[in-house]
Amino acid sequence: MVVPRKQAAIDSAPSGSSRRGHVSETGRLSLPAELRRAVGLERGGPVRIEVIDGAIRIRTMKEVKDRIRAMAHESGLAGKASVADFLRQRAIERADEAEKAGRQ
Repeated sequence: MVVPRKQAAIDSAPSGSSRRGHVSETGRLSLPAELRRAVGLERGGPVRIEVIDGAIRIRTMKEVKDRIRAMAHESGLAGKASVADFLRQRAIERADEAEKAGRQ
């Protein structure tokens, strides 16, 4: 299969690579097509926009959801999909922390 040179450059570029975009006077941000393709936004879609240490970070909602799922898995709550389970787990963790602090 022959990969177009432009696409091959994006696919092989390190994740920290950058391209030039444009912000209009009304605040609309124009992202180059090759960057949108690289993250699965070729047809647009919802994103999460954050300011971190003075830099704007744009993440796809798929990336955000994948990260949340990973955090749930790491916490041992992957099989529990309720807020009540999460809050119960946090209460147990706080009680354990308070008990350890009381022993010191």
